[in-house]
Amino acid sequence: MAVTGGGGFIGSRLLRALHRAGATVRTLVGPPGAAAVAPPAGIAAWHGEIDDPAILAPVMRGAAFVLHLAGPRSVAASFGAAAAYARIHAAGTAAVVEACAGAGAARLIYVSSAEVYGQPGRNPVGEEAPLAPRSPYATAKAEAEAFVRAGAAAGGFEAVIVRPFSVYGPGMAPDTLLGTLVDRVRSGAPVEVFDPRPVRDYCHVDDVVAALVSCCGAALPEPTRTYNLASGLGLPVEALARRVLALAGRSDAPRVAREADRPRSADILALVGDPARAARELGWRAATPLEDGLLAMLRRDP
Repeated sequence: MAVTGGGGFIGSRLLRALHRAGATVRTLVGPPGAAAVAPPAGIAAWHGEIDDPAILAPVMRGAAFVLHLAGPRSVAASFGAAAAYARIHAAGTAAVVEACAGAGAARLIYVSSAEVYGQPGRNPVGEEAPLAPRSPYATAKAEAEAFVRAGAAAGGFEAVIVRPFSVYGPGMAPDTLLGTLVDRVRSGAPVEVFDPRPVRDYCHVDDVVAALVSCCGAALPEPTRTYNLASGLGLPVEALARRVLALAGRSDAPRVAREADRPRSADILALVGDPARAARELGWRAATPLEDGLLAMLRRDP
């Protein structure tokens, strides 16, 4: 098996799960010098750029399954770095697709994002909804999905595209919404949110990892298949912040920050996923209750 982005939030948890299961894994951890979680001992690891064929070839050599997670994950940061996000997510995925074909891989599992839906016409949103990205990040992810579909059709391998909704859990970056909330609540600092209104669907990182493992062995009804990784439950940002505060025994309310972290025209006010297809075809459901996941983060559980 080969994993790109093995040093990231989801990728590092995936490597640990595969290592515990006894799988033989190679990983592209990330670019040279980038902050990354070290892979478990015994996993062969490379550092390099995702669009470099000379790096991808040894990572994927002999791999039947390729799990592609590499790339920056910040929607807000993408507004000032559109070209970089396009290179890494879109062109980088095109390079991964070519490497899969060259290595004779049987299946590529690509981790996209629910952000590709933009503001859906209805929630919970299903996989057949039109894509309407509202950020450079989401646009690059949608382009990457197109490369996966086209490459799988031409390259003779199967493809699974997963669209995780709001992934959270231990080890998430401190500049994310929940990472910031938990750090400020734990330190006793006042809690601020950029916008209290948006409704999001929160899915624990270990549940996402379980879905990715399921994607390796599942029988697909068609050569390329897309799955939402979601709980199907939505929660406004303000309610999320109040819940974290309450779990920590605090009675104060979150405040609204003066500055937004992205253009208002890019706001998505509600994004909740329909998990029915993943339940039916992968046998997967989001198993971690949100309160349990939040408590684990507050306790700094590994």
